[in-house]
Amino acid sequence: MAGFGALFTNKDGLQDKFVSYWDHVSARFAGNPYVVGYDPLNEPFPANPARDPMLLVPGHMDTKYLAPMYEKIFDKYQSHDSTQQMWFEPVPFPDEAGVLGGLVFPVGF
Repeated sequence: MAGFGALFTNKDGLQDKFVSYWDHVSARFAGNPYVVGYDPLNEPFPANPARDPMLLVPGHMDTKYLAPMYEKIFDKYQSHDSTQQMWFEPVPFPDEAGVLGGLVFPVGF
């Protein structure tokens, strides 16, 4: 929880380093015909809802934290190879919940 929180709030520059990582990776693989896109973060955890209960509101985490970070990363991909695609996902919870037959809420993108 603390690690994801630090990533999303850029504590100690962690998000800057994460964006820089994707800058380096996308530069290295630019123009490679076998790379069809990138997924910067698989199933991102919604940081620490105990510290910020708003993170439990479907779509809030996506809008406030993920979308701005994804935009920075996408800009890095595109600066090296404008044909690259980015696959991204919202936080799995609370955007979807496996109760009452499964609930899926609109995400914040």
